[in-house]
Amino acid sequence: MPSPFPGMDPYLESPVVWPGFHDKLVVQTVAVLQPQLRARGYFADSNERVWLTEPHRPVYPDNVILQHRQPVASSEAENADTTTALADEPVVIRLADVEIRESFVEIYDQASNQIVTGIEFISPTNKSDHEGRRRYQQKQEETRNAGIHLVEIDLIRRGPSVIDVSADMLDTLAPHDYIVHLGRRQSIDIELYPISLRERLPRIRLPLKTGDADATLDLQDVFNRCYEIGPYPERLDYRQPPGPPLQPNDEIWLDELLKTQGFRQ
Repeated sequence: MPSPFPGMDPYLESPVVWPGFHDKLVVQTVAVLQPQLRARGYFADSNERVWLTEPHRPVYPDNVILQHRQPVASSEAENADTTTALADEPVVIRLADVEIRESFVEIYDQASNQIVTGIEFISPTNKSDHEGRRRYQQKQEETRNAGIHLVEIDLIRRGPSVIDVSADMLDTLAPHDYIVHLGRRQSIDIELYPISLRERLPRIRLPLKTGDADATLDLQDVFNRCYEIGPYPERLDYRQPPGPPLQPNDEIWLDELLKTQGFRQ
């Protein structure tokens, strides 16, 4: 079953749902790109970064172990100094470190086996988690220093922007919900694809080696593949509003769209 939306589905932005969808985006991006890249002397592959984050951060749910302390025996309580009140035993929550894994795509030159271009799908953890943001910014710096192109695809509305473009520059754009940035090295131009919730995801350019024409990635094709192989029609509750909240006019548009598609009454 296809998504009811013409482009990005805002219900997939949930931090609970996004990790699985993110992984599908990476796998399907590699699958879509491989035929055209192989014919041109390149190949795509996936990679991932892993880190531990502070357990109190709301990154993923159900990551705690509840443990009740053993109650004090009645005989011990009776023999205790009556002038010292015994405290009731609390419930102890043992916090475990949260392991975060984020996958991404890399395009390699076949002849040299060196990375030419990185493709990142921005995650909620890149925006809201301190360590996740730090590690992502480290990735940005490393690719700049290595002369590797970095394509940043931000399909998450919640949180401050983390793409490698200043906030002042983003403010000059027309209102948009999502954005793609082409970090083309040795270029003085900033290349952006501002995206509205109401429109199809774009076909974006992927820079390769100097002198080679850009590759093309159809983001809508990748999105459709991911949605159709996933559990999203069954898992997403389209009767509820998505988070974060939409603008009032977009809420009206969304309600009418979902009713037309049969997801709401």
